[in-house]
Amino acid sequence: MFRIRRKVGFPRKVVAYYLLFCLVAVCWLAVGVLVTSHILLSSRTTDTSLSRLGKTAAAVEIAYLRGGEKTLGKVLHRSKSEANLAYASIISSGGKYLAHTNSDLEGKPAVRPTGSLLKWGNVTGIRHVDEHGKILQEYQVPLVADGELLGTLNLALAEPSMLSTFLDTAHLAPLAVLVPLLLVGSGAVVLLRITTSVADANARLEQIGRQSPGSALEMQPVAAQDAAALGWNRVADLIQRLQSDTGGESLNDRLVEAIAVRKQNEHADILQNLSDGIAVTDMEGRITFANRAIATLLDADVVEDGLEGNNISDYLAADKLTDEIQVLFDPKSSGRPAVVQLQSPSEQSNRVLRIARQPLQGQRRQGQVWSLRDVTQQKLADSMRDQFIDTATHELRTPLSNIKAYAETLATCESIDVEQQKEFCNIINSEVTRLARFVDDLLSISSMEVGSLSAERLKVDTARLFEEVIAKVQPLMLQKDIDFEVRLPAKMAALHLDKDKMVAVLVNLLGNAAKYTPEGGHVALKVTLDETRLQIAVEDTGMGIAAAELPRVFDKFFRSSDPRVQQETGTGLGLALAQEVVHMHGGELTVESDVDQGSTFLLTIPLA
Repeated sequence: MFRIRRKVGFPRKVVAYYLLFCLVAVCWLAVGVLVTSHILLSSRTTDTSLSRLGKTAAAVEIAYLRGGEKTLGKVLHRSKSEANLAYASIISSGGKYLAHTNSDLEGKPAVRPTGSLLKWGNVTGIRHVDEHGKILQEYQVPLVADGELLGTLNLALAEPSMLSTFLDTAHLAPLAVLVPLLLVGSGAVVLLRITTSVADANARLEQIGRQSPGSALEMQPVAAQDAAALGWNRVADLIQRLQSDTGGESLNDRLVEAIAVRKQNEHADILQNLSDGIAVTDMEGRITFANRAIATLLDADVVEDGLEGNNISDYLAADKLTDEIQVLFDPKSSGRPAVVQLQSPSEQSNRVLRIARQPLQGQRRQGQVWSLRDVTQQKLADSMRDQFIDTATHELRTPLSNIKAYAETLATCESIDVEQQKEFCNIINSEVTRLARFVDDLLSISSMEVGSLSAERLKVDTARLFEEVIAKVQPLMLQKDIDFEVRLPAKMAALHLDKDKMVAVLVNLLGNAAKYTPEGGHVALKVTLDETRLQIAVEDTGMGIAAAELPRVFDKFFRSSDPRVQQETGTGLGLALAQEVVHMHGGELTVESDVDQGSTFLLTIPLA
């Protein structure tokens, strides 16, 4: 009995909601019809008043010319009865009723009603409420007879109320209500037939949901009333046949196994898309799983079957086991995790790999999990950091030692003449400037890394900019007797640049050219300017840069391994800052160089 109520309850509830919705819609439709009828009747009342006003005015004028004032009352009574008026009156120019449908008011002063003003073309009127509570529309028009103003004609018509409108349209109510109700009832029957099979299937699913996990599914068919019921019966029949062929327990096992395989495939897809190389081996080192990344890191030729079946030592150890990698294949440590870093075994690669091995121990399988990660950039960063610390220590210690020595000399020696004092003070000032420049470079690098370094581009006199640059680097050129060539355009237009930063860039490039060019060498500053770009070339005949080091010239803290370069002081920050400033101007800084042949730095800034 409970199941029967559940079965039929669902469609009955749907049908009940459907009928409620339709009833609300029919009521809303009836209200809409009533309101529309009321609006139409009100509009028709206004039209009737206006048309009757003109006809009555003409009839009154004709009657007055034929029979005088005595005939006016008959005309008004006739108009009232024909047009169903509330009343009609003629008011003289003196303000008295010449004629009225209420004969008691004739000859008495006319009382103007108060209300809202009505206007329809040239006709005016008043909408007001009379002593009985009725809403009246009273329109008036002037009367002219034989060229003289006789007075005004007033016609009043009662507006239809909502009740009167309802009574007038009541005879249409049965047709307006019964037809929608008939359609609603037909729809309810059709909906009940449609939802019955859905309710039956829903009841069966609830029964299955209440069964304990792992029990055999009892798929009962439903009455074949429509396509949905036929579909349910087919599914029920298929499941019953599967259970009879394999047994419910075997089907459950198959479902569990299918879910496990699907999860395993999902995990394999995740491992295949990792950037780190992942491999699983048995205890003898044979690969049972390897993702795509590990083949790339090992520079292995992946055949159709992948790396599975091969020994991982063939890829990691190559021809021999080095001391670094021996710990990974030591049988005594196979039960403990191990991590090593080594150069990529491929001769074509200079990568540094971090190799971690973790024992895999479980109830189903034993083996090793291997992970490979490319840490080349991290090693380079560590190397540059160590190099920077050494450079920074030298850059700080040397000027501080000089400042301390000359300051102590000035403080302790009493026999120093004025010229020597000036010389010592100039050296101290020079070393302090060197320290300040180094600190400024560090601050600029810090701003560049956090993204707060910006270019304040203003209109700059380009000729004066290059004069300032030349004045700053000229002493360096003279000190080493370098042939300094300057080629500037005949006319230098004003450009929008960050003057201070551009001066620093050019001084850095020319200072490096002078620093790494031997005495008697040649340095050239060549500038070309057209409508689209500013191009600056700094050429020298110095030590040059090795081809292997050219890609790293603009890296922070990088300095060449050439011993001649190491002898010169420097922080490895100048070119990195120079490239960042050029990029902020939307330009590009490139370099071409050959060892012992010199270098050419080309700076290009677009003017658009």
